[in-house]
Amino acid sequence: MASDHTESYQGTLVLSKMPTRIVSKNSDDRKEHLYTNHFTCSLANSIPIYLYDAAIEEMNTKSNNWREIDGRARCAVIMQSIISNHQLQPNVFVWYDEQKYLCSTSNLLTPQFKFNENGQNRLHVKSLINQWSTIDINDYIRGQTEIYPYDTVHILETLLKRSLQDRIKTVKNKNYFVDETVKELGNGFEQRNGFIQTLNLSSHRLTLNIQTRMSTFYSDMSLIDFIHKQIGRNDIPSVDECQQLNQILQKCLIVTQESNRRIEYEFDAFVYKRPAEIYIRPGESLTDYFQHAKNITLIQPDYPCIQVYVARSAYDRMHFLPLEICEIKQWQIYEPFSQIQEGGNYVPTPEERYLRITNTIKSCNYNSSLLCQALGFYITNIDEMLEFDARILTPPRIKSGLHYPAHVDNGVIFLGGHIFTPKPISNLAITYFGRNFKGNESVVDVFVHTLIDVMERYNIYGHHEEHNIAPIFEDIDEHFQSMVEQRCQFMICLMDESHEDDLTQLRINIKKCGSIRHGIMTQCVRYSEIPISENNLNSYCEGLIRKINFKNGGINTKVDLDMALEKKQSEKDLYMFFGANILHGMNDSHEYPSIAAIIGSVDSSCARSAGRVCKQYPGNGKFPIDTIAGIGKMVEELLDYNRQENGYLPNKIVFYRDGIENKRVSKILECEIPAIRQAFDKMYGDKTKHPLLTVVAVKRRHNTCFFTYNSDPNQETSKSEDSSRVTDNMSIGCVIDTTIVHPYQHDFYLNSHSTYRGVNRPPLYHVLLDEIGFTADELQLLTYHLCFTDARSSASEAIPSVAHQASIAALNARDLFCNDDVTEQDYHMKDTTINDLAYEMLNVHENLKNLPVFS
Repeated sequence: MASDHTESYQGTLVLSKMPTRIVSKNSDDRKEHLYTNHFTCSLANSIPIYLYDAAIEEMNTKSNNWREIDGRARCAVIMQSIISNHQLQPNVFVWYDEQKYLCSTSNLLTPQFKFNENGQNRLHVKSLINQWSTIDINDYIRGQTEIYPYDTVHILETLLKRSLQDRIKTVKNKNYFVDETVKELGNGFEQRNGFIQTLNLSSHRLTLNIQTRMSTFYSDMSLIDFIHKQIGRNDIPSVDECQQLNQILQKCLIVTQESNRRIEYEFDAFVYKRPAEIYIRPGESLTDYFQHAKNITLIQPDYPCIQVYVARSAYDRMHFLPLEICEIKQWQIYEPFSQIQEGGNYVPTPEERYLRITNTIKSCNYNSSLLCQALGFYITNIDEMLEFDARILTPPRIKSGLHYPAHVDNGVIFLGGHIFTPKPISNLAITYFGRNFKGNESVVDVFVHTLIDVMERYNIYGHHEEHNIAPIFEDIDEHFQSMVEQRCQFMICLMDESHEDDLTQLRINIKKCGSIRHGIMTQCVRYSEIPISENNLNSYCEGLIRKINFKNGGINTKVDLDMALEKKQSEKDLYMFFGANILHGMNDSHEYPSIAAIIGSVDSSCARSAGRVCKQYPGNGKFPIDTIAGIGKMVEELLDYNRQENGYLPNKIVFYRDGIENKRVSKILECEIPAIRQAFDKMYGDKTKHPLLTVVAVKRRHNTCFFTYNSDPNQETSKSEDSSRVTDNMSIGCVIDTTIVHPYQHDFYLNSHSTYRGVNRPPLYHVLLDEIGFTADELQLLTYHLCFTDARSSASEAIPSVAHQASIAALNARDLFCNDDVTEQDYHMKDTTINDLAYEMLNVHENLKNLPVFS
């Protein structure tokens, strides 16, 4: 169980009512020897930990009074100047969490003060708040308490970070060694290797989890130098270049010479005016203001100005700044690059990742830290990761036709020329949306010919017409109206635009016209992605017909779930599988509402599905939260559709709730499961008729990964004995339910897919409710086989198809229903409850209501 902690020091969570792991004796599974990025630790048994209310203060020379200092970074620097070697006095160890708390292994006299050398700053230890002990952690891993020690774990994680305080810089919860060589990317960006450290509590074992991350930062330079590197010359950027720079610099924090780099501004956009053309007040230009008020003479007056807002303040007051006084704030991550796995397009190999992690734990050198020694914290082996044996589950039996088993190789599903239930399209439109049809006509003809040929081979082709439409909303809308009049069933849309933003907007316009306004199912195809070679084009079109047949209500493949449900179903059982996820706003300003999506299977084999989406807003001035407010309504509608298709309601339901962190589990138990039961009340009536419900949280926001290096199970050579062996990813179907999982609850890691780049990070599944009564083996196998049921994909997915489709549906619904016209709201600093949430169901055209529009 990962060690996510509550945001206060008051949290406890008793999970004794949650399902325990029912271990079955299945010895048929193959084994694989794994390494994980966990390192076994020991901790002194009963060292007290005291928590104090504390503050860093400075002398106000004008009023001769002490005042508290704000700002974590500044407080941390001053704290280091006051406390030497983490000791308030000899052998009295303390560590500061950069907020308002001081921790110590000693019972301190309060109040007390400690000053820095010049006497201008002091540490004010105000009062004792609470007290814990290392025995809290030891008792939990020994199974002597059911209360997870969030606070003690949080304090110990803070101690580990503070033990490195002179050597690291922490940015967005990732740590970077300040003396590490930086990789310059040459375009105003640089890459740094960072790491995350968390404690993991499992049965009779405390481990330290170390995960490395490569992040892309803005380089420490002036804004003008950054612009020059981006455009490739020392010159004034053009209007088009400024538009591109607007995207690259969006939300970037800017500091200035005139504010001594203390005030941070948030970049908004370039304004196409020079300083002399912007007036602060009548008769005083920006140039005049800096000359007279700031004594700064602008020497590059021909460069455009930028519009900014003061960071973390209201967005109703804009400021204008000349470029030449602006600098990019240090240690600032460029999010778009860093969100693509590892800093841009580069993804470390398993071997590189393994070495980075092992080198990082050695560089941290916790065992030599006086602060770690004060709590008896010791890593028992820094030379090697924790290792153990894992099981490899049996892959599912899959059919691509009534009498044709599909060939499956390492998770890849081959149709073999067959589809289980093809659904022909009698009236198909293939439309090119672009401005250069004549120049691209030959490529379009080859694509259409190949696609029709593949559709005919798979028995889903009836008749088609081809069209050429300008990528303008009015023309698109008129075209869809015309297709409705001609009773078009399905439209394949070839999108051709030169800029990514234009392509995105074109797709949104097509989906809006097809899915909402006119009720025609669409499949979008990027013209630029159409392969040239014949073999690749055939494979590409085979991938398309999977999506087309699925969206049209057909069945591509059918997974035999009977193997997994052998002991948990009868002839009278009807299973239904749900997946749910919620997607929050695109950025910290919460420009968009949260979008929640729920997918429900239509049959017991999970071959067909339907979905519902809603948007929800927290109350004004509140944070968005992970709880789905409309879950009851959406479950009710999907149950009703399932009944329409099958003639009766399901009696067993397995619900996969994606996007959950450990500290949010209680919200699912308190809010969402009761809402699901209310939906049962409306659909089933008497509680004795309710279906059996199993709820599984799907946790992907963890930092655990696994490696293997020995392909021969008979070899017992350790990695340290044979360094020539190459580290690789774990096998598909690998399940981990020992060593690093919860001491007694039912959770497990499952790697259900292959990766072609980087390191697999399998989800952690945590059973929150299990009325069906699955054993560990049964639920693991069912979950694994459900990862093969995504009809759109040619390979198994990382999570069950209903959960994966829910994530995709939320993303697509956000593009379709939310745009820049949404009123921006201020969600600063207040917690939200389920009662604060308002939700609105998002409905597509009635013709498409129960088809996978968002998949």
